[in-house]
Amino acid sequence: MKLWIVAYDISDTKIRNRVASILKNHGQRIQYSVFECWLTPTQIKSLRAQIKDVIGPDDQVRWYPLCSWCATKTTWQGRGNSPEDPKYSLV
Repeated sequence: MKLWIVAYDISDTKIRNRVASILKNHGQRIQYSVFECWLTPTQIKSLRAQIKDVIGPDDQVRWYPLCSWCATKTTWQGRGNSPEDPKYSLV
């Protein structure tokens, strides 16, 4: 599994809420429009396809992969928790 940071800029509330709902099933919300998702290659492919089917031509979703070293070096200020690799897999 690899940690992915998924960020989006979507102006339509209905589409934005749908994207957030999809991402909530795959990761943890860390900011209003930013999620951390631990995903296998198969899961990232499926998730990207789901998001593609929902967003419009003016919407933007960005996918940032983090290597395992980068994930352990993540820092923040204020509230929040470290990104943790889940110790389980859903099948």
